[in-house]
Amino acid sequence: MNTARPDAFEVLCVGEGLAVTLPLGDLASDAEPPRLAVHTGGAEGNVALHLAAQGVSVAWASRVGADPFGRKVIADLDRGGVDISSVLVDPEHVTGMYVKDTRPGGGSVMHYYRANSAASHLSPADVARFPLNRVGWVHVSGITAAISATAAEMVDALIAGCREHGVSVSFDVNFRARLWPVSQAAEPLARIARQADLVFVGLDEAQELWGIPEATDVFDLLDAVPLVVVKDGATGAHEMARSGTHAAATFVATPAVEPVELIGAGDAFAGGYLAGLIRGEAPRDRLSRGHASAAWTIGSRDDVRSGHRPAPFAPATDSPERTAT
Repeated sequence: MNTARPDAFEVLCVGEGLAVTLPLGDLASDAEPPRLAVHTGGAEGNVALHLAAQGVSVAWASRVGADPFGRKVIADLDRGGVDISSVLVDPEHVTGMYVKDTRPGGGSVMHYYRANSAASHLSPADVARFPLNRVGWVHVSGITAAISATAAEMVDALIAGCREHGVSVSFDVNFRARLWPVSQAAEPLARIARQADLVFVGLDEAQELWGIPEATDVFDLLDAVPLVVVKDGATGAHEMARSGTHAAATFVATPAVEPVELIGAGDAFAGGYLAGLIRGEAPRDRLSRGHASAAWTIGSRDDVRSGHRPAPFAPATDSPERTAT
């Protein structure tokens, strides 16, 4: 098992971990005994696993229940090369979970059971046990801000702690209408995004949350954020990089793939892109790395598909590439 390490981590991912159950057949049928496959999910944990697969040193901080699902989540992250020494096992609350209800044609419907979960009891007090003095980046998502009032306060305290320790903040908007409606989510998600150093947001999310139609409108809304990545589904991904008065835009088209299921694609993209950024890849290369991670993940029904073999990191280049591909 990975234990506390004296060395620094390149990334700390903070947020909810979930047990994912996948029915194998029709649970209501008398034809065969009901069976469930159990996996691990949760946005920030997924990103941590993708970063580890890319060779990035990464830790995950959260709360899980003192139950079999909590042990499963911790074990899967640990086996995936993620440091889990900042995970608190909460004896008073259970690990959240969701059931993935697969449908014909590759679609899925998620049924969540996370109310009063251990992760929903994350609070500002937890930030004191996170190794912010030993990390370069912290990654968090809008899901964590949505699961409870105390978790939202934790996100604010976490960002304040990052500023105190000189840690860069990566934020994935990850709007989930089941957790909070647009009327409640739009302002706080924009506020958190404006405090980040790197923001990931889907164009569809931006349209729903803020009523802005194009990637350029997102860049205008988040005009003080050094790096903004707008994901436009099967079309491609846009990056806007700003440094002082200089701004540069890059677009890379999404590769053509036949998806099995789209769950987890955004987390995979974030993990691939952030790994490329940390390793000094040029904009086009880190966007392509994000696409490659997402393309691998959507080839199965797993939130994080095992066996991915990322390409070697491309050498950094000083010649900016700004044309679409």
